[in-house]
Amino acid sequence: MNNPVTDHITETIKEMDSLTCSHPASVNADVATIYYALTKMLRPLLVVEIGCFIGFSTLHFAHALKELGFGRIISIDAFDWEVDAGKGMQNRQIVAEDFRKKADLESVITYIKGYSTEVYAQISGQIKNKIDLLYIDGDHSVKGVFADFNTYYNDVRLGGYLILHDIYPSMCGVEGPRVLIDQLKASGIVPHQLELIEMQTRDGYGIALLRKVGNRHIQISCDLSHFWKKIFRKASKKVLQRWVNSARIVVKVIDAQTRRPISGATVLCPQRGDEYRVTGMDGAVHLDHYIPNRYLVDIVTTGYQDKRAVMMDVQAEKTFQEFIIEMIPEG
Repeated sequence: MNNPVTDHITETIKEMDSLTCSHPASVNADVATIYYALTKMLRPLLVVEIGCFIGFSTLHFAHALKELGFGRIISIDAFDWEVDAGKGMQNRQIVAEDFRKKADLESVITYIKGYSTEVYAQISGQIKNKIDLLYIDGDHSVKGVFADFNTYYNDVRLGGYLILHDIYPSMCGVEGPRVLIDQLKASGIVPHQLELIEMQTRDGYGIALLRKVGNRHIQISCDLSHFWKKIFRKASKKVLQRWVNSARIVVKVIDAQTRRPISGATVLCPQRGDEYRVTGMDGAVHLDHYIPNRYLVDIVTTGYQDKRAVMMDVQAEKTFQEFIIEMIPEG
């Protein structure tokens, strides 16, 4: 049965998603849908979001809250530059507030302009020990992420949740969230005070979901010199290289009879958003990153029988894997 209220929100979200300026600065639609689903399951009374760009993720959190019939979201952003959302260059806050109004979510969403650590005093009375879900996606530098965590973590209630976006530096190009996670692990905060699940995403950027299971007051140091020394002592060069660089996957398409490489073959992977590559003279395509699980790929090329749903079992611990696909000539 259709719900005119939530259908209207869905259409507003689709409109924002279609804007040229939306992506890749906004989280991709798959990730935003995860946020919507998590909010429906966790049933928070208060969501605090740090970093919203133009409010694409915000609308998904708020959509779920609207359907639940309770809860609100406070979204904090510096709103310090402009975008073209179809009406010429506008400040991002104006765009976010326009879409909030279009979606009729003004009673659910509150936008706060400013740097997260600076506006804390302004909103502390509203959030003190009340945050059910904290989403950190603002300043991705090490210093910035640690500051956001230290400023807001202790107001997350026991049993509440945190989400970190952009946790795989080799793909997203930022280090702060990864370094925070690794230090939370190294210090024992994970798993004793926080439970952690890391989730791969289609774009490779990844998200982390953390649940607060201990009520200890935490301020985690941003002085990482001792931390990195410990990491370098314990980790092998291979492990460090895996952390810094994307793994390489090579799919090589060959003639099953002659064993010669086949150029011009199309390799399609639905799990990577229907991404496709065409083999070169060496019969190979190179994938610059992967979701570390299993892939199904389709291979199509002239003069050969199509191969559908070929399984590639990717091993996360390997930095290089080659998959040989044999094609049978037609006739």
